Amino acid sequence: MWALLVVAVLVTAACGNDAAEPEEVAVEPEAEVVDLDEIQEVVIPTQTPTPMPATPTAAPDPTAIPFPELLVWPKFEPEAWPRTPDEAAAGFARQVARGDRAAEPLPAAQSGTSATAVLPRLGEDGSPFGMATRIHMQQVQLADGSLAWVVISAQSDDIVVESPMVGDLLAGGTLVRGEGQGFEGSIVFQIEDQDGLLGLALAQGGALGENLPFETPLPFDQRPASGDWATLTGFDSSAADGSLSALTMLPMRLVDGS
Repeated sequence: MWALLVVAVLVTAACGNDAAEPEEVAVEPEAEVVDLDEIQEVVIPTQTPTPMPATPTAAPDPTAIPFPELLVWPKFEPEAWPRTPDEAAAGFARQVARGDRAAEPLPAAQSGTSATAVLPRLGEDGSPFGMATRIHMQQVQLADGSLAWVVISAQSDDIVVESPMVGDLLAGGTLVRGEGQGFEGSIVFQIEDQDGLLGLALAQGGALGENLPFETPLPFDQRPASGDWATLTGFDSSAADGSLSALTMLPMRLVDGS
């Protein structure tokens, strides 16, 4: 019995030795550990865009001072026109605003190419008071490049013209409307061109410090060669000495009424 067991064991052992050997398992090599401090930094050069050549900018032309299309004073010999606003206001007062019977204008207030000066009234003793008119002036550039000053309008609070408007076209007459006051309510209106007086009319407004509406026709005989410039003037004079109490002058344009 025991002999049979020994033989079985031996046979089993022999069969086990003939079995196929197990396949070898491939082992991945261990990853190499990299020290980050040893890696050299790679710098990629950046391309700076080439700037486009600047477009040359033309230097601005000096701003020319526009010559006024219409004005009220002066109209002749531009080369002799006044060079300062005070000079222009004083010349206007002497030549237009009743000569010696006008006060001296107060110093002009200038802002850029514009200026305004107040022309006072004259008291009985010859001292200035109040305001006869505001003289509005503009600087202009003459053909030779020099600068001068002209009067573009004169306006009084006592004679406010609502029609015609500045620069209106007039042909043979106009209807003057507005509000104002004068001695005994009378306001004198006239229209003139470069050659002199064309027409005259009397309007009735308020008096004693009160402006009232007025309306009056102002016909005139237009001269063929009168040109474009004309001036509508309304004024009131002192009854005591004939000095200027109020003055409004507005530039107009004459057209051929034939």
